[in-house]
Amino acid sequence: MAIKKLIFGLSGIGLTSGLSYYFFKNKNEKKFTYEEVSKHNSIDKKVWVTYKKDVYDITKFIQYHPGGKDKIMLAGGKDLEPYWNIYRQHLNDNIINTILLPLKIGSLSDYEHNKYLNTTDPYISDPKRNDLLKFHNLTPCNSEVPSNYLLDNWITPNDFWYIRNHNPVPIVDIDKFKLNINFQKNIFSLSIKEIKKLKNTKLISTIQCGGNRRSGLNKLDKTSGTTWDIGAISNAEWNGVLLKEVLNNLGFTSEKINDNNIKHIHFEGIDGVKSSIPIEKVINNRGDVLLAFEMNGDTLPEDHGFPLRVIVPGHVGIRNIKWLKNITLSDKEADGPWQKEIAYKGIPHYIKNLNEINLDDIPPIQETPIQSCITDINLLEISDKDKYIEIRGFAYSGGGRGINRVDVSIDDGKTWRIAELKEGSNQEYNRAWAWTFWELKIHITEIKKKRLKVICKAIDSSYNIQPDKIEHAWNIRGLNNNSWHRIDSHINDKTFGLKHI
Repeated sequence: MAIKKLIFGLSGIGLTSGLSYYFFKNKNEKKFTYEEVSKHNSIDKKVWVTYKKDVYDITKFIQYHPGGKDKIMLAGGKDLEPYWNIYRQHLNDNIINTILLPLKIGSLSDYEHNKYLNTTDPYISDPKRNDLLKFHNLTPCNSEVPSNYLLDNWITPNDFWYIRNHNPVPIVDIDKFKLNINFQKNIFSLSIKEIKKLKNTKLISTIQCGGNRRSGLNKLDKTSGTTWDIGAISNAEWNGVLLKEVLNNLGFTSEKINDNNIKHIHFEGIDGVKSSIPIEKVINNRGDVLLAFEMNGDTLPEDHGFPLRVIVPGHVGIRNIKWLKNITLSDKEADGPWQKEIAYKGIPHYIKNLNEINLDDIPPIQETPIQSCITDINLLEISDKDKYIEIRGFAYSGGGRGINRVDVSIDDGKTWRIAELKEGSNQEYNRAWAWTFWELKIHITEIKKKRLKVICKAIDSSYNIQPDKIEHAWNIRGLNNNSWHRIDSHINDKTFGLKHI
């Protein structure tokens, strides 16, 4: 039964070739040499890779690789092990058993068992992290804030921020660090000291990973990426220099930007991650794109971009590049998996085979959609006869759109109540870069059933509203899940305690 389910799941994306070989192989397994594998390093010749002693044909999987075609092609005709030593999110049974093994075509006749025995650990210098975070991966680090801690602070403490790293944390010599701003053949370089001398600006901005709540989508159908719950979101006060001011100081006025047909601005981190945003977000007086060197009054932590990161308020997390080293002014978007390939594109919910669409026709995610989540449900006992059910959560919308309202139901959507908006509810119109907390108290005498089916949905200042059905939010990459958030709880008669289901 498990084999049939796996075959069915992979058939939709054309990955069943080799599956029968893996499960029903005979004794005459095909043998290859390292030299033979090395010749298969392009789509025309097919793309083969090795992992330990086995050989795999990954040609049909390339377009589905979350890290993009360019990244996976680096390993074409070679061993996966050196790359997976860095991209260690691959080293889990799910990826190896359900994606790699079905593509096996044989094994190596000249396999070198100790080939990578003395490989240096690239993560050995990564910083220590808060043990209370929920870790999905340690190398690279992907960790979120447990839901019951999310509302402890409207400004999230630095060591309790969610962490989304793609590679090892870079080690930076601050005395040698330079930010390069590139335009055509011109390069302008600025040290941290020079940047800090410019007019400093503080702003409070929430950052949310595009894959937040991906685990909820997986309940409907499998997606690709880290299985975040609701905690890949945090809020901070950032101090830095507005990028608009930096560009103006270098002579890039609005007129010069228009005259030179500059449409996009690229950001590249020391770790190699790069993305871009429309130039309008930068030059707009209310865009607030910031080159940040402080976070919550302290030097930017290593995990969050030391010594410099860009803050793009209201935009998806990947646009807020950490360890910033290069800025490029261009008439085109940035290249790479985080911009032009599948990693951060909103694929329609009805597409399960990428052969049915042209990825180039789908814009990358920029501003995040309206979102809200339930973080905790508690019993408040004011007195023996005065008891309340308290439901709390957060709401957030991209593009500076504030939260107009949060609706809550405890009976699976049959009836609704308006929650009270708390911290973050009075932000400036169209400049609401931070999340909003909310809560709802219901007297215990109003609770008619022991089983509570709690739902929340938010409406932002443009009257965007969350989709009710997870089926309409689902997509193959598991991005932008902003469907109604649902939690079931049960009231215990003896203690009046609440048990989450």
